[in-house]
Amino acid sequence: MKKALVIGVGPLNGLGAQLCKKIANNNFEVFVAGRTKNSLDIVVNSILKDGNKATPIIVDTTDEHQIKSMINEVGTGLDFAIYNVGNNRPGKIVDMDASYFTESWQTGCFGGFLFAKEVIKTFLKEKTAGTLIFTGASASLRGKSNYGAFNSAKGALRNLAQAIAKEYAEASIHVGHVIVDG
Repeated sequence: MKKALVIGVGPLNGLGAQLCKKIANNNFEVFVAGRTKNSLDIVVNSILKDGNKATPIIVDTTDEHQIKSMINEVGTGLDFAIYNVGNNRPGKIVDMDASYFTESWQTGCFGGFLFAKEVIKTFLKEKTAGTLIFTGASASLRGKSNYGAFNSAKGALRNLAQAIAKEYAEASIHVGHVIVDG
């Protein structure tokens, strides 16, 4: 059975959870990753109830050691990975603390770098023509008033995805950045 990993899974009606359910319905064992055990358990139980295979993994996407542990838990056979982490929170630039901006960048872009690095290492080691998808938003393309931190993180993630796609195309690793507003 093929394996997929989706990080950035929250509520059952959210994009991450719905991606997990769709992927599981296409004969993948899905590793459902996020920060909140309760949300992950609800998604995993829904997938299991449908007769498919899923495993929850609690992870902080900005922690390199946790990302490496997550990849080790997935093990061999990873074919498909999605980085769906977002933090669409408003804030005016002059009112936000530096830590607010930094946190947005860390989850929105730096976590994508950590995730992609380990996923790609797995694909290269296994000589797999894997697929890595980053979910973006219209904020990936333009700045919007009151969302400067979020816009900056999503724009940076888009640029990172483009660089990764160019670096690993010859290794048959498919990389995409998909803009999804919901």
